[in-house]
Amino acid sequence: MLTIAAAQGLTGLNPVTKENAWQEALFPLMWNGLVKADRNERLEPDLALSWKADATQKVWTFTLRPGVKFSNGKALTPADVVSTIEYYKDPDTATQLKNNVAPIAKVEPGSGDAVVFTLKKPNALFPSSIQMVKIVDTGALAAMDKDPAVTGPFRVKEYVPNDHLVLERNPGYFGAKPPLDGIKIVKAADSSSAVTALRAGDLDVLWSVPLSQVSSIENDPRLAVVRPAVIGQYVSWEVDTTSPPFDDPKARQALAYAIDQTANLKAAYFGQGIVSTTNNPLPSNSPDHGGVLTDYTYDLDKAKALFAEAGITQGSTLTWWGVAGQYPEWNISGQILQASLKKIGINLKIENTDIAAWAAKFYPAGKKFPGMIIPNFQSFPADPANEFLFLLKGRCECNWNNAEFDALYEKALATADDTGRRAIWHQMQEIVNRQVPIYVPLQFATLTAAKRTVTGLWVDGAGNPHLENAGFAR
Repeated sequence: MLTIAAAQGLTGLNPVTKENAWQEALFPLMWNGLVKADRNERLEPDLALSWKADATQKVWTFTLRPGVKFSNGKALTPADVVSTIEYYKDPDTATQLKNNVAPIAKVEPGSGDAVVFTLKKPNALFPSSIQMVKIVDTGALAAMDKDPAVTGPFRVKEYVPNDHLVLERNPGYFGAKPPLDGIKIVKAADSSSAVTALRAGDLDVLWSVPLSQVSSIENDPRLAVVRPAVIGQYVSWEVDTTSPPFDDPKARQALAYAIDQTANLKAAYFGQGIVSTTNNPLPSNSPDHGGVLTDYTYDLDKAKALFAEAGITQGSTLTWWGVAGQYPEWNISGQILQASLKKIGINLKIENTDIAAWAAKFYPAGKKFPGMIIPNFQSFPADPANEFLFLLKGRCECNWNNAEFDALYEKALATADDTGRRAIWHQMQEIVNRQVPIYVPLQFATLTAAKRTVTGLWVDGAGNPHLENAGFAR
């Protein structure tokens, strides 16, 4: 039995109505999609053995793996895929993946084990867009938070919401038998006590390691820090692009110049990340990173001049809207920005509130929050189709709408040629770089720590630990 902990609790098990980021750790253990991504973000078969598009890129056919059963004994059929997609699309279903299934015009059983998707518009990357969509037995939703019907390598043995979850091997799993006979997922009192428990040997794995503890864990010969091969998370500072002063791109460009990115990475994030001097959601080591991009390396003279052109002059006051008691890195970032702005005569008022009030100020998209800078972070599969989805019309809380950007996104999805599509991604990065709809000071990863005796553990680009093939060294 392997024990993994996090400072968050699991308040629900339904993968469709996922309630927090920690719940995604359950996805590869209990659930399957039609496709999945490997540790290098390459797609591979999951419940579907193969998939293909017609010449228009609007009709996609997935052929299901034969013989798959839910843990309640029900055989998986194309009808289950259809009903699952309908469940995701249902207006009454509160899912964060509405945007992923919105392009689907129709889904229906094909011949034999086939499922046919008809899309509203061409999409050469459709399989990637639904990799997070997990297939469920919609006829057994009532048991979802007690004894869910799963297709993954583990099933529920015991569950106490917001406290612990015990999983055992699913004897009916279609894949290779997992090395572990069980996994216990527990809620730690707090991050510090979780690190103490890991050092004491009471835990085998810890998710979301406090950044302040990473260095000391790396220096412990018994422990290891596990990082993703490709980063899909980035820090985002959001402003209201429809209200003064940040409705002026020059004010947003000025903000990008006004923070010492290297000092911010070192002090607020303990060096755990990659500085983004080009205001780019994609990390510089992404194969799709590129374009003619302005370098926003720290420059207070440029910041002062651009702020002045946007009407933010000496004596002006901006507000940093953070969260009290959580995300200490945000508060440190605010203090670093505050000190920089003070040098050019601009005041930054730092206000920290509870997380509900913090979110209510700017979420959902469409709210006005003039003169405010709101620290946040985004987490997506590490590819442009997913990373840029957030910036499409009506989706980002920054309220940025750019018709050219949206049109290029659709063009990229409809482009089957990788080289041609990459050129379009570069054009979109140039727009984000120039317009600064959100400010991205750095990319980072949610880190996992484990005993060195744990084998087979890896972390995906969104920071989720994968334990489906984990075990212990002998």
